[in-house]
Amino acid sequence: MSTNEAPAQLPHGIQLQLLPPRSARLRNRPPEWEVLLNGKRIGRIEQWSVSSSSSTFYRATAIHPQTGEPIPLESNTDFPERVEKVVAAWNNPARFVHRSSWE
Repeated sequence: MSTNEAPAQLPHGIQLQLLPPRSARLRNRPPEWEVLLNGKRIGRIEQWSVSSSSSTFYRATAIHPQTGEPIPLESNTDFPERVEKVVAAWNNPARFVHRSSWE
């Protein structure tokens, strides 16, 4: 997926907004997208790659709807699947919040 290209099929009400680079000093910074549900920010997706691999990965982070805390989600090479995972974590955050075994 190119930087300015959105996936062909997004879930209903979902929009992606390409974010500007965090620093103008960084050249060729991998893109980041804000995930919006009906105009409300529900998460973020960052593109990254491993230097020894030709694959592009997408790291997703959802936002807990009640607390506003970030919910880190695993990385994947499938961008539309990461968007769906952010939506799923927003709709059912308890399923994605990991607790330590001693808590």
